Amino acid sequence: MPTFVPNGIFVPDRLVQELEDDRVVIFCGAGISMGAGLPSYTGLVEHCYNELGVPLPKKRSIEWQWPDRMLGALESRFPVEMRRVVAERLDRDPTDLEMHRAILDLAGLRGGNGMRLVTTNYDTFFEHAQSGLLLGRDYHSGPVLPIPRNDRIVSWKSIAYLHGRLAPVNEANDHLVLTSADFGRAYLTDAWAARFIARLFSEFTVLFVGYSLNDPVLRYMTDAFAAEEVSSRVRAPRGPAYIFVPYRGREAQDPQPWRERNIEPIFYNQMRNHVHLKRTLIGWAKARHDYLSRTRVMISRTAPHPPESQHPSDVANLVWAIAGRPDDEGYGARIFASLDPPPPIEWLSVLSRHEERLLKKYREAVDVARREGAENPTVPTLHLDELFPMANGDFAQIGQTARGLVPWITAQLNSFQLAEWVIERLRDGRRANWILRQAIRSRLAGESALGAGFVQFWRIVSAEGEWAHMRPNSFLHYGLEAMLQDEPDTPWATQELATVFRPVLTLKRSFYRRLYDDNEADGEQLAHIADAEVKLRGENYIDSFTSVLAKQPHADDFLAARIDVLTELLREALTLYAIAGEASSEYDPTIIQRPSIEPHSQNRNYERWTVLFDLIWQGWRHIDLADGTHSRECVARWRRIPYLGFRRLSIAAVNASGHFTPEEKLEVLLNA
Repeated sequence: MPTFVPNGIFVPDRLVQELEDDRVVIFCGAGISMGAGLPSYTGLVEHCYNELGVPLPKKRSIEWQWPDRMLGALESRFPVEMRRVVAERLDRDPTDLEMHRAILDLAGLRGGNGMRLVTTNYDTFFEHAQSGLLLGRDYHSGPVLPIPRNDRIVSWKSIAYLHGRLAPVNEANDHLVLTSADFGRAYLTDAWAARFIARLFSEFTVLFVGYSLNDPVLRYMTDAFAAEEVSSRVRAPRGPAYIFVPYRGREAQDPQPWRERNIEPIFYNQMRNHVHLKRTLIGWAKARHDYLSRTRVMISRTAPHPPESQHPSDVANLVWAIAGRPDDEGYGARIFASLDPPPPIEWLSVLSRHEERLLKKYREAVDVARREGAENPTVPTLHLDELFPMANGDFAQIGQTARGLVPWITAQLNSFQLAEWVIERLRDGRRANWILRQAIRSRLAGESALGAGFVQFWRIVSAEGEWAHMRPNSFLHYGLEAMLQDEPDTPWATQELATVFRPVLTLKRSFYRRLYDDNEADGEQLAHIADAEVKLRGENYIDSFTSVLAKQPHADDFLAARIDVLTELLREALTLYAIAGEASSEYDPTIIQRPSIEPHSQNRNYERWTVLFDLIWQGWRHIDLADGTHSRECVARWRRIPYLGFRRLSIAAVNASGHFTPEEKLEVLLNA
């Protein structure tokens, strides 16, 4: 939610955007004219009683719940004088038109093509605020009102005086909707106001300004629309109306009474004659009038400083400027990313939490829609998710806002906080979008001051190969059992085996950074930033596969026939560790993760990729029993692979085989 002035009112993002889309109609009540020197509706009733010399009911009497009836009773006694007194009281020069000018700006349609505004006030202060308005073109007065449509052929573009426009004092002003009888005709018998309201509420989002919960005018309008909804055979879903609601003291009112009428309250403290409302409307109008320059100034002022050092309203404004205006074509994001030096990386957490809230609200709205049998709400645009989509969608196009954030992200490649944020997304099965991957590689090519560990990390994150990310796949195990039983010797079976056991390099949070103080990590080693882990693409199905394989009478033949494939898969696994700087001819993770090369109980509960040793060993043992030459060829190949794990495998195989002489065994041991 943005605020348009310091310490201003939080205005919902959706309302701001719908106003930009020309989907909002502002309803102005007596509170707006009160700021320009006129009384409230109740104050007008008091004035009439006093001017006509009629005693007022006691303040807490039930009559005050229906001031329109009080005015009707007064008119029955003074049929001419009552309306004359009303006209005299309202025919005043305004004392302050700032609010009226701001509302006219907010009501203006994009491109300066008219406006949409409804006022239930009778005064002509909007005409004072903007001269040259003409009846029938720029404003209409009830009961002769336009059709509130929004289409290409006929579109309503004017001020609507819903309850009539004040005529000169010397005229009768019988058309003004003042008394309960007038409201009855407007909303019940003739129902011209009710029809206007019902159509308008179904076509537009409404924003009420200058009304209270017990305002009889507001009550008539909301009741009219509620009645139309109930009587309609087809009830189209609509969003809430909005209303600015003042409160006294430190805490706002309970929003539930408003929400029961499908009105979303926007609370504000009414201190000093509603100064917060006035400043917010004026600020909103100015921001809308010159959005681009104001956005640039606001971002330039706010973004260079950490969010935790700033007022929450300033933080909310920045988030809105970057991510809250889907039609700005990424302008706010580009301004943010263009600042030099780059804004602190702490803003990433702020933007991320904003998207989490949007997603939570969306899921809650989906649940409500399902319960009520309504249409699902619109899926929110999550710009950071576009940069790190699920791995299956990593070549999708991204929006202008997400694209605009890319230079800022790539300017922070030496940030541990950014690295941890990326790791969390990788662990969720996400992958950097191809545009971000390209940008990272370009940055690495021109960046000389980045620590070696960061370079390794970002090379892995931006890699194009399938080895660099775990692509979600819930179907890898389907058909494998039937394959082992019915077609074990087909090329298809070999490819499926390779798919399930294909190693993938993954990253997780650095144990080093959790163990030691952050100051100990300088980014020169990958372990300072992330821990590399090799996973198998079918990680979750390995136990199921090996269990089924163990039950097959031809399991040894199956594995022996694929000894080269299994060897290559193990080599790929250790090569991935080598990319992460954790495997060589002198050291690799097998020392810890594979205590015994031969199958042994102590090998349990280690990383799943080490099951490749079991499969290789089982297949090789079958070869060794049947074909000594082939067995020796396998060992010779393993000895040529420059990783410690294969040296250990060679030694174990030579020791277990009967096809090597004692001298050969000694030579293998000494030269391993």
